[in-house]
Amino acid sequence: LQGQIESFDQYVVLLRNSVTQMVYKHAISTVVPSRPINLGAEKDAE
Repeated sequence: LQGQIESFDQYVVLLRNSVTQMVYKHAISTVVPSRPINLGAEKDAE
């Protein structure tokens, strides 16, 4: 599956691409960003 997270709650994630799909969180094993992200933790590590 691939797309942007449109919404989520305690149990499911709505994933939007050309259509919106509902995915149960317990079925998700890995999430990989499509591009690099900055979490801001690098400043604190120094």
